Amino acid sequence: MLSIKRILFPTDFSEGARRAFPQAAFLAHVHDAELCILSVAGRHLYGYRDMVDAHPMSTETIDEMIESLPFTSDDLSIEQVQLEGAIIHERIVEFADERDTDLIVMGTHGRTGVNRMLMGSVAEDVVRSANCPVLTVRGTKEETAPSGTSRILVPVDFSEGSTLAVAHARELALTYGARMDLLHVVEEVIYPSTYGIEPVELPTGEVVENVENALAELAREEIGIEHVIVEARIGYAPATIRDYAAEHEIDLIVIATHGRSGLDRLLMGSVTENIVRRAEQPVFVVKPNAKSLVETPPASKPAHA
Repeated sequence: MLSIKRILFPTDFSEGARRAFPQAAFLAHVHDAELCILSVAGRHLYGYRDMVDAHPMSTETIDEMIESLPFTSDDLSIEQVQLEGAIIHERIVEFADERDTDLIVMGTHGRTGVNRMLMGSVAEDVVRSANCPVLTVRGTKEETAPSGTSRILVPVDFSEGSTLAVAHARELALTYGARMDLLHVVEEVIYPSTYGIEPVELPTGEVVENVENALAELAREEIGIEHVIVEARIGYAPATIRDYAAEHEIDLIVIATHGRSGLDRLLMGSVTENIVRRAEQPVFVVKPNAKSLVETPPASKPAHA
């Protein structure tokens, strides 16, 4: 089962934050966890005044968010904290470490293109830097009650990270009463003609079948619950994951990140950051080198793939 004792909810009182709050409150309610609502006044890493520029802690706004919950808030342990911070995402991560936070839940504006490059994203910086899992919720997504989460997607690349994501998704599925989808994307490798390289033979149906067999084996070994769907597709990973989530009415994506930073991240990109930025669904991100919320190893029980 998931071990969640302390949840941090950083807010800038934006639409994204408002939509993320029910997710934080629901998990705090289910796991009897402390919920800290944090407002940070400061600037963004890139020097632009961004999402949380000297916002006061709005008691009225917070009261409205709490009153809108579909369950009584009497049993919730809620703390409100306002801080100053030179760099917003760094202060959030520092505070999370100081409080031994188990999970950060926050909204994201989902910026893309030049606007994202100039303004950056606090949520993406927190995902990259945090030492615990992070659940992000886009402000553009129509609201879905957390209790209505019925289908969870886990993109799998068979790394240590994706195995950890499967373990977390398994426990989240038990929390929400949801079923799981495991998806692997077989990437197409296409070289520009200017490289002077012959076209690479694209993956065949046999490759897809072998991958789906490997996913089914992973489900049997790591999940141990029924109603698991496995699928392999050929394509560009971020777009294929988003398309699958839309086609199958996925409510939550659980994905791992390698935590790249600096030049390596700029050159290699990140499937996880693309999903956090563009996916319509809430995204639960875990890292192999960060805190795990899974208390015990999964039991090896048969699953129906």
